[in-house]
Amino acid sequence: MVELKKRKVLLIDDEVTLLEVMKTNLEIEGYEVVTEMSGETGLVSAVVDQPDVVILDIMMPGVDGYEICQRLKTDPRTKYIPIIILTALDETKHVVKGFECGADDYLAKPFDNPELFARIKAVLHKAGKSMTIDPLTNLPGKHQIYEETRSRLEQRGRFFAFMYVDISNLRLINYRYGVERGDDVIRSVADILRGIVKPEEEFLGYMGEDDFVVISVPLRVPQIFNSLATRFDSALFEICPDVVGDTDAGADTAIKIAVAVVTNEKRQFGDPLQVKNVALEVLKQARNHTTHYCADLKDHPI
Repeated sequence: MVELKKRKVLLIDDEVTLLEVMKTNLEIEGYEVVTEMSGETGLVSAVVDQPDVVILDIMMPGVDGYEICQRLKTDPRTKYIPIIILTALDETKHVVKGFECGADDYLAKPFDNPELFARIKAVLHKAGKSMTIDPLTNLPGKHQIYEETRSRLEQRGRFFAFMYVDISNLRLINYRYGVERGDDVIRSVADILRGIVKPEEEFLGYMGEDDFVVISVPLRVPQIFNSLATRFDSALFEICPDVVGDTDAGADTAIKIAVAVVTNEKRQFGDPLQVKNVALEVLKQARNHTTHYCADLKDHPI
C-alpha cells in the first residue's frame, strides 16, 4: 500500500534554536518540514517545495516577514498557501499589519506545541473549505480540486474516480470565431456538468483553460460521460453549428470531449499531484480518438 504523503510545513525564521525545536516537534507530529533562515530563500522554497502551510517569523534581518507574506500572497504560484506569522511583538498594530499583508493566523512567542499544532490544523482546514470561485465558470478552482482529491485519498477503503475532462481542440474555435465564442463553450460545459454531478456526493471543479475535474465513484463514470457527450453536441451546435458533424475532422481538429479516468480500485496514490499526472497521461489516449472518448486507467495502464 502506498503511504499518503505527509503535509508539508515551511518554517522561515532566523532563530536557529527555535527553528530546530519546531522542526523536531512537527516531524514527531507527522509533518514533513522544510526550514529556511532568510526571507529570500524562504520565497524560493515556497515556490519550489509548494508547502501546505508556511510559518513565518515577522522580525528578520533583510526582507522582513511582512514583505515575505505580501509577496507570497501576490504570487499566483503561492497565493493559496496559508500563512501563520510568528511574532514576539504583542502590540495589536503588528498583528493587524500581518493580517493586512495576507497572513491567515498568528502565534505570539513564546507558544506551546498544542497551540502550534492546533493553529496549523485550523488554517489547513480553512484552506480546504474556502471556495475560490473561477469567474468564468463559477466553479471551484485548482486549489479546491487539490484539497478534495486529498480528502478522497485520505478516506482509506473507499473507492473514488477522478475524471479529468478536456474539451479537445477548443483552440480552433478560438482561432475561427474568437475567444468569446470559446468561452461560451467552456461555460456551456460547466453548466452541463453542473446539471449532471450530484452536489451532495460528487465534486466538480475547473482546472482552467479547457479542462474540468469531476470526482465521483467508479460506477458513475459511464453515466456522467455519456450524459456529457450527448449534451455537449447539442450545446456546441447552438454555439458553432458548422463544426458539428464535420466528417473530415481528425483527432487533431475534431471538437470533442476527451475524458481520462483514474481510480484507486487497483492502484494507490501518494498525493493529489500524482493522481493528476497519471490522468494527464491517460488523457493522451482519449485525445487520439476523433470522437468523444473516455479512457480509463485500467484499460490504458500507465
